[in-house]
Amino acid sequence: MHSSAKREKQIPVLPGILASAFAVLVGVLILIFAYPSFGRQGEYGYLLSPAAGAILFILLGLCGGQAGFLARERPGAVRLMANAIKLSSLIFLALLAFFREWAACISIITIAATCWAARRQEKNAPMLLFIFAGLSGFTLGQAAMSFIPYGWKTWSISGVLFVFCAIDYAAKNYMEHLSLPGCRDTGHHHILWSALSLLIILIVIAMLIHVPAAMGPKTTAEEAQGAEWEADLGTINELAGEGPGQKSCDCDKSTPVSGPLKNQSCRKGALRAIILSPQDARTFPRGESIQFAALGCEEGPIRYLWRSSLDGIIGRNRSFQIDSLKTGWHNITLTITDQNGTSASQNIEIAIAAPWVCSKVSPRPKYYPIDTPCQDIWPNASTECQEIEVCHPDLDYIVAEAADCCDSAAVPGSACAYACNNSGGDKKKCRGLYIIRALGPDAKYMRGYALFKACCSGYPECTRTCWPGLAKTCSFRDGFNDYVQNLSCRPEDWGVSAWRSDTNMSMNSAVLGLFPTHATVNILHTGVCIDYAAAVTTLLRKAGYSRAEAFSTASTGYDLPLLGNHPGHAFNLVLLPGDSRYTIVDTTGNGEGINPGALPHYFWFTGCFLGQAVNIRVFDWWVGYCSKASPYGYNDGGDARMPTGPSIHGCSQCDIS
Repeated sequence: MHSSAKREKQIPVLPGILASAFAVLVGVLILIFAYPSFGRQGEYGYLLSPAAGAILFILLGLCGGQAGFLARERPGAVRLMANAIKLSSLIFLALLAFFREWAACISIITIAATCWAARRQEKNAPMLLFIFAGLSGFTLGQAAMSFIPYGWKTWSISGVLFVFCAIDYAAKNYMEHLSLPGCRDTGHHHILWSALSLLIILIVIAMLIHVPAAMGPKTTAEEAQGAEWEADLGTINELAGEGPGQKSCDCDKSTPVSGPLKNQSCRKGALRAIILSPQDARTFPRGESIQFAALGCEEGPIRYLWRSSLDGIIGRNRSFQIDSLKTGWHNITLTITDQNGTSASQNIEIAIAAPWVCSKVSPRPKYYPIDTPCQDIWPNASTECQEIEVCHPDLDYIVAEAADCCDSAAVPGSACAYACNNSGGDKKKCRGLYIIRALGPDAKYMRGYALFKACCSGYPECTRTCWPGLAKTCSFRDGFNDYVQNLSCRPEDWGVSAWRSDTNMSMNSAVLGLFPTHATVNILHTGVCIDYAAAVTTLLRKAGYSRAEAFSTASTGYDLPLLGNHPGHAFNLVLLPGDSRYTIVDTTGNGEGINPGALPHYFWFTGCFLGQAVNIRVFDWWVGYCSKASPYGYNDGGDARMPTGPSIHGCSQCDIS
């Protein structure tokens, strides 16, 4: 009987010690990779930083280990664990107080106090500690492990094992009533029933870990995508305090130029200048006749004066045409004056390009850079002009929406409100911010991360964390549109040469490397980091940013927890108007996009975990935006040497590798 009772006391110890060791191991691993997050929890919108969460995991693991030794009645081991909890709590408390992580400090005090108080409950101490450690970790995991949307999964194994130990400890006196055929030893009863229970609980762990998560931007047919996006944008607007149907942005608090415009400049006695044409940010070939027109006012005589920053006064009528503007960017100002001498003005920017620029495209785009060497698009242009398709007319609509947003038109989504609120009235900056945010967190034109491309090319986010056999396959396409579903995989292809048809997707290979921008944005609606970077560069160039102001570039490699070294990560360098330093922009997977004056906090990518796609938030300290940045970048103009160190917001001379 003594031997049987001894075995009964050991039953909760084995899974409890296993759970304790696993919790400490997970905590240490996360702490190693997340230590730069100390004190930065507010930047990510959380109460706890991942590093603080790792510390709490360690303490909960020690707490659960103490419960195991209490169940086994090992006073020496219990004292050792208690001292370890006290010492660790004091050290971690001082560390977290230094970084002003007060929520984490309160959590440490709570854990230490609970461990101390539970020991005073001699009979039920193990069960109470098992339950406390097991259940608390799920909440703390979700609060701190913000690199995945369901951070509680990081506690699944330890948490379930701790809860199992609590149940097993509480039920040990009833095990002898669960008879097994041919077995008279009650200790054996306990062992066998515990083993069966453990098997069931491991199945529960597997189910928790495999709670499904969406890989792509949608789960319905392609034709439902537009409605789904509009619904999402409406939700964003309502959360931002805007009612349904209200515009998201009013950059200059003026009446938007849309719908019936007659007499708007004279309403309520407020004289207003409104340019009807040309549209803001438009580009015209030199020598083409351009129509200028202003909104008329019939409540009295109005004088019109049109002035160009390059050509001076170009007109004095409400509407006129001109074909002699100089090559370059023109700031066009319309000033109107009424009979009382009251004046109002409005300005737009237009560009005049050399006639050969984008000349081989029909119809010629409305928005394109004047300093590009490109004349054509996919499939006939040079490689650079296919990758960064600044001449593609089918991408004009995005720049038009950016221009409308910054000219006070009604454009749905949070990107417009952000651009207006952070541009300081500079329309070019506003257009740039709109494009960045619309591709980033607003997810308006691209969504998700194309893990299937990483699988086809055998990249580590697919093969290392899931299964090497997934290389050279188009795995993980669920949730994306029908075009993605019909892609082929030919790993020997690369870049734009892998895109062969806009209509027959089976002719296209889902490899890494740049697809033509129109294919990424308008057809697939998704991509990997290099695709997002190319989309940003292309659209910024079309929106008026020069060859020296918008680049795609990359880090030469970075490390991810449990993933190891990654070959690299693509992002953008952008020089915003009025700024003397470049800003790093990263919209990958609809990440943060831009953090003005500093580095982006994170981007999203999709990896594989136990055969399932997992969305992972990759923090800035993993990427090496500054320390591992490539010395070169590129755009439609080709390769260029990138600025380094102090020339980039968030980087210093010490960051240069």
